[in-house]
Amino acid sequence: MPVLPRFANRLRHFARQQQGAVAPFAILVLGGALMATAYVIDQSRALENTAQLKRATDAAAMAVGNQRLLDDRLSQQQMQQLATSMVRTNLGTDLALRERVAANYIKVTQQRDGEGVIRISVAAAYDAESALLQADTQRMEVSSSVEVVNRPVEVAIVVPNTNSENDRDIAALRRMVREFAEQVIGTRADGRTWIALVPYSQSVNIYSAEDSGRLRRWAAPGALTPVELRSLFRTGYSGLADGRIPDRRANLLCMYRGLGLGQNYYWDQAPSGQFKIHYRHDLPENGSPGAPPISWTGPNPDFGQASGVNDTRWMVADKGCPGAALLPLTRDLTRIERRIDEFSTRFNTNYAIAMGWAAASLSPQMRGSAGWGDARLPLDFNADRQGDNTKIIVMLANTSGNWFDTDSYNAEVGQALDGQSSTVSANDVAGQRFIRLCNSFLARGLKFHFLGVRPGDPQDFGRMLFDKVAGPGMRLCTRDGSMTFANAENFGDGEAQIRSLLREIANRIRHERFVRLID
Repeated sequence: MPVLPRFANRLRHFARQQQGAVAPFAILVLGGALMATAYVIDQSRALENTAQLKRATDAAAMAVGNQRLLDDRLSQQQMQQLATSMVRTNLGTDLALRERVAANYIKVTQQRDGEGVIRISVAAAYDAESALLQADTQRMEVSSSVEVVNRPVEVAIVVPNTNSENDRDIAALRRMVREFAEQVIGTRADGRTWIALVPYSQSVNIYSAEDSGRLRRWAAPGALTPVELRSLFRTGYSGLADGRIPDRRANLLCMYRGLGLGQNYYWDQAPSGQFKIHYRHDLPENGSPGAPPISWTGPNPDFGQASGVNDTRWMVADKGCPGAALLPLTRDLTRIERRIDEFSTRFNTNYAIAMGWAAASLSPQMRGSAGWGDARLPLDFNADRQGDNTKIIVMLANTSGNWFDTDSYNAEVGQALDGQSSTVSANDVAGQRFIRLCNSFLARGLKFHFLGVRPGDPQDFGRMLFDKVAGPGMRLCTRDGSMTFANAENFGDGEAQIRSLLREIANRIRHERFVRLID
């Protein structure tokens, strides 16, 4: 038989044998297809529900983190309640899913690492059911984590009260500094941000009505009875602590230490027994309000000795010492506003001494009753930038003109500036002082924002004396902050521009503390 007919006969025989199995086979194929479809539908729904729950835990973790940022006393129960509410609120309109996410399926945990960074996790779960396949219920879990960088922030605001600021400028500075303080601290103070005010002219006033013993406690041996004033003390004055001394009557206390190169005003050292006391030997008409001048007969005290030509000498209230004293770190906006109201026009300008006192307002060596009087503040230095606190100086200055004080007023009585000679100018010495001072700030982890006022292109460096003398050091200081200039003649003319620049600085300071989603 030919091959083809033979194959056809065998095929017909096989078909007759399998005729009863075709229907069950078709049912099996159809059932498998239905099961596969049900599996896909169930898995898609599970994935959708899991994604929705992850979005809800993300929102809950961010909410808890931000609340923790505002209130470091937030309890575990409060965090749990907030997380539960946020998860359920963000589950959308899927009522079935909301019913399966029970309250006891939502958990909050908090951890702090060795660098002080807080991590908060919100975990949630639901029971995924297989509506079509009728399979066993499966527990689905998701979690979200945030990092709460809740650094304590200490800010020293350095404000000029010099003869470059007229009444209009002082009024503008009051408004701008008040607004800046409110922006940095916020109307809902959370206890993690503090501000110090450092008004400056030729020096910084550190008088405190609450600390009447500061003068004697901080005075170096012999500083209250300097030898060049011996002829004055013979007339009945007991020393520079005598209440009849003009500066004592006017509540002015300007002290100094460590003015030499490399000493950096010793801003990071303890204050007890370290300071000498400023006084102004000048004509009566060059005094400031607040106290009448006193006179005596004796040698010229500017020579730093008790001998010489006797003549009538005068001591006046020191107009180079600001009427508004340094306000140590506080978050009390009422205290800050009261001190701001005391700003006034004073005398010449010394930028470096102002910077030294600003740094001292942030130095932990000034903590406690021996220093500013606060048992906790200032906090420790964060020199390696790995700790959980930040110290920031924000300095305002009018840098117009071609003159400023290079410490000749503040030098040791009767002595030349350290480093100055016939071949080295006072400006060269001052320039080195800025560089060394700023390096000391960087070594201690201080950040610095400088906002200057001068007419012309803010980016045109080198055209003012300030740029040439202070500029190299200031650019070191602001390496991690900012050095900005407003194009204005003075603070009054440039108020709108300066306010905008201060807002930018305030925003940068606020971003020292933040919450970020990490998982």
